[in-house]
Amino acid sequence: MGISEFIQESRRILKLATKPSRTELWTSTKITVLAMILVGMLSFIVQIFMNTLTSRWGTESWILTSLAGLF
Repeated sequence: MGISEFIQESRRILKLATKPSRTELWTSTKITVLAMILVGMLSFIVQIFMNTLTSRWGTESWILTSLAGLF
């Protein structure tokens, strides 16, 4: 695809494109906000899970238990 073909295709697409109506824009906005909330909730759940899973990895008792097994 050459530059001239790209420009022709771009013009054709821009001629067909229309401005969204208020209802289409509102629907798109609601879907976007809902998706952002869902992704945020998912990441929060993963963070809680990982925090619970790794909460004892850096504690002193974990280190002392490991060292006691060596001696």
